[in-house]
Amino acid sequence: MNSFSAIDPKLIDVTLPDDTGYGPAVSGGDTPDALRMCAGETAREFPKALWIEPEDWADKARDNDEYNTWPMNYVDRFTNQNPSHECVYHSLTRGMEACRNRQRGVSYPEGPKKGHRYEESGKFGSVWMSPLSGYAEVQPRQWGGANVRQSLELCVRRGLLPDKIQPYDYGFKHSLQGTSGRGCNNQSGGGWIPLSQFPAGWQETAKHFRVLEAIFPGSWEQAVCLVLHGMCVHVGRNGHAIPWAQWHASQEAMAYPDSYEIVRYDSKQTVQSAWRGSFAIATVSAPDDWANPAGE
Repeated sequence: MNSFSAIDPKLIDVTLPDDTGYGPAVSGGDTPDALRMCAGETAREFPKALWIEPEDWADKARDNDEYNTWPMNYVDRFTNQNPSHECVYHSLTRGMEACRNRQRGVSYPEGPKKGHRYEESGKFGSVWMSPLSGYAEVQPRQWGGANVRQSLELCVRRGLLPDKIQPYDYGFKHSLQGTSGRGCNNQSGGGWIPLSQFPAGWQETAKHFRVLEAIFPGSWEQAVCLVLHGMCVHVGRNGHAIPWAQWHASQEAMAYPDSYEIVRYDSKQTVQSAWRGSFAIATVSAPDDWANPAGE
C-alpha cells in the first residue's frame, strides 16, 4: 500500500448523492467536549510521545509502507451499508476491528479488497462486528441516522455484537446481521431489528467487544499523527461518517475504507476542517484466548 502512488481525483472529497445517516439533524453533538464527556474514563488526551513533526511525516509514511503498519493494513474487510443510514457504526466497526488486529499484531499488506476474504482473518482470530447492533439502540427506527458521539458512548458502555458472518466459526452465543442494508461477502445483511428484539442475553457477548481507550486529537496535525501511528481516526463530515486510515504524504490526502466497498480520500483541506469532532480508538477489550474471543 504505497503512500506515494497517484490518487484518482474522482475519489477525493466525494460527496455522496444519497443520505448515509450523518447530517445536520444528528451531527450537532459531535463537539470535542461532548465526545470527551461520553467517553468518560476511557478518554485520553493526545500523548506527547505520539507527536511527529510534519517534516518527518513522509519518512514515517515510508516506514508504514514497508512494515504494513497503517490503520488500513489492520482493516481486513469492506462493509456495505447501502441503502441504510448506519454509516457512523460502519466507520466505528472498522476502527474497532483494526484496533483489535493491531493488538494481535496481525496486518494485511493489501488492506481491504472488495469480494476478497483473507485466510489469515480466520487463522489469527479476526472478529467482525455488527454495525446494526449499535445503531439499533441510538436510533429506534430504521431511518434517521446517528452521530459520532453516540457511537463512542455506546461502545464504551456496552459494546457491540459480532456479525453473523465471521472468518472463523467461533460459536458465538449471540450475533446479529451486520446491516439492514445489502451487506457483502464479508458482512451479513438482513431485516431491520429493534433493540427490544435482540437475542436474549446478548449483553453477555457484547461486553467482550468494547472500546477501552479513546484518544482525542487537539489539532489536525495530531489527527494525522494518530493515523501515522496505526490508529483509525473517526470523523463525520460532508454528510457522511468515515474512518481516516492512511495519510498520503505526497498528495496530502487521507484515505479511508468507505462503507460502500471502496477506498476514498479526504483532502488536506477537509482534514483541517473536520478533525474537531474526531477520535481514535487506542485499545479495545482483548480475550485471554484469541481463538475464543467471547469466552464461550
